[in-house]
Amino acid sequence: MDFGEPRILLLEPNDATRQEIEQTLIGKNFEIISSFAPDEILFTDAGGDVEDTSPIGLILVSDEFSRDILFASSLVLGATRLLPQQIPVVVMTEALDRKSPLEMVINNWFHTIQKPFDPEILCSVVCAAINQFNHVRELLHQLETRSSAIGLITAGTFELRDLDEARNLTTMLTLACPRSDQVVIGLSELLQNAIEHGNLEIGFRLKSELLETGRLLEEIEERLGQAPYRERLVRVNFSRTEKEIVFIIQDEGAGFNWRKYLAIDEDRLNSSHGRGIALAKMMAFTELNYNGLGNRVTARLTL
Repeated sequence: MDFGEPRILLLEPNDATRQEIEQTLIGKNFEIISSFAPDEILFTDAGGDVEDTSPIGLILVSDEFSRDILFASSLVLGATRLLPQQIPVVVMTEALDRKSPLEMVINNWFHTIQKPFDPEILCSVVCAAINQFNHVRELLHQLETRSSAIGLITAGTFELRDLDEARNLTTMLTLACPRSDQVVIGLSELLQNAIEHGNLEIGFRLKSELLETGRLLEEIEERLGQAPYRERLVRVNFSRTEKEIVFIIQDEGAGFNWRKYLAIDEDRLNSSHGRGIALAKMMAFTELNYNGLGNRVTARLTL
């Protein structure tokens, strides 16, 4: 499906900073909406219900933005109004350590950047966040429009190599699950990790560099065509009983230190990635267990 390019909602009270951000991002062909009333924008057309209107796919919020308005909005944890899809939120702060108290209260916090900002870093973070929004939007769309015979089987084994195959398998298997809108994100993260970090051996630091330079997808495609990566497969075992659904995902990589990724710690607090396993554990599955090496994960969903 051809989606309209997501727009960016900018919540910045400082006129000079707001104009600078607008000029930088408009110069990169992003459409910006500046507002002091976020929910008025988010709930009128964020879902793209208005004809010819693209959804809001990213929120940039300054930690100088009005706390009264912010805490009365849908952007904070525990808000009574929930958006139909998670929208990444990037916090902008002048703190030298690039940490803002908003990180602890914002719903779907994605990254924090320091002001005054570096235009290249701003654009890289914006692109990464928009890509994440589009990825989830495509998964949810496939769930809404796809029908599958998976509901008729109780077990199956599947093999895949690349991200397209992972996305297709994710939506097919998720149709057999309750809370499919959450499971689809968690299962997608696990399969993506098996391909990128497992079979293709793209480590945390390298992925950070590739995201900042916008070269992640290019690097993935290159490695998929190179030895020894091109022969490697991810195998997925699916089983369903009356009590639970189980996914066993095995890659052919050397494994990784999975223990540090079960929770979001200081090492990844200010990173635009590295939270997928923790999110899968919190949002999607009843139980998540890795083998010793970290190249096989078992995800259980109690019915």
